[in-house]
Amino acid sequence: MRNRRVGLFCAAALAAALAVTGCGKKSGSKVVETSAENRAAETAASVAATSGSAESSSAAAGSSVAATEKRALISAKVETYQKDNVSIGYPVVNGLTDSAQQEKLNAHLKENALSPIEALLTDAAKDKLTVTAEVVSADADRVVVVYRGEMQRSGDATPVKLFYTNTVAVKTLKDLGLRDAVDADSMVNYALGDAFELDNAGESEVNAYKAWVQSTGKEALQKSLEEKLAASDFPLKKGENGKLRWPESFSYVKDGEIYFSISVPQDMGNVVVLKYDMVTK
Repeated sequence: MRNRRVGLFCAAALAAALAVTGCGKKSGSKVVETSAENRAAETAASVAATSGSAESSSAAAGSSVAATEKRALISAKVETYQKDNVSIGYPVVNGLTDSAQQEKLNAHLKENALSPIEALLTDAAKDKLTVTAEVVSADADRVVVVYRGEMQRSGDATPVKLFYTNTVAVKTLKDLGLRDAVDADSMVNYALGDAFELDNAGESEVNAYKAWVQSTGKEALQKSLEEKLAASDFPLKKGENGKLRWPESFSYVKDGEIYFSISVPQDMGNVVVLKYDMVTK
C-alpha cells in the first residue's frame, strides 16, 4: 500500500535527513546514536565526482570534513529521574551550536518523558512506574526517543506495560507524530489487513493478534483504531477534568519504516507495535 502522503513524507525525509527541572537523582547512562548531517558529506562527494576540477574536489573534501566534525559534536545521553517508586529515563542532548535552544529542547524532552506521572498515576507517592528511554536518533533536525516500561497503580493486581515515543523537531520544538508521516486511515487498514508486521514478535504473538482482530471484528476495530491513531503521539491535551489525556497510540520513524503502537487486551501484553515499510509498501 502506498499513497501520496507516504511518498511525500519519504521524499521530505530524504531531503531533510528527522522537562521540567524536577527533584530527583540523575544517573548518566550513555549514549546513543548521532546520525545527522551526512547528507552534506554525500552532496560534497557527489560534487567532487561530477566535477573534473581539483578545486571542486578540494571544496567537496572540505565540506565533508566540516560535516563530519559537526555530526560528531551532536550527541544524546540518557539520564534518570528518580523519586519514590517512580523511575523514568529521559534524553539530554549535547553539542548544538545554539546553547539556548539546546536548553529549551532538553527541557521539552524531559517534560514529555515525565508526563506519565501526571497523566497516568493516581498517587505518585504510592504508584510504581519504571520507564527506560532509548534515543533512536539525535541530530540537528530532530530527536527520536522510544520509552518502554511498566506501571502499577496502588490497588491494581498486576502491572501493565507502557510504551510511548517522542519525536521533536530541534529548531521549532514541535512534537511530530503519525499525522506528519502518513495517512492514519491507511495505517488502520494495514493493521487490520493480512500483510501487517509486528515488531519484535514471534509466531505466538502474531497468531494472538490475528485471533484478536478476528474475534473482535474488523468493523468494530476500524472506528476505534481510527480514533486512536488520529489522537496519537505528543503533544498531550487536557480532558474535561483538566488532567492530561494519554494517547492510546504512539509512533516513530526509523530507517524508512514507521513503527506505531495500538492497545490490546492485557493478556496480549497491553500493547503491540506494528512496523510499516514506507519504501516497499
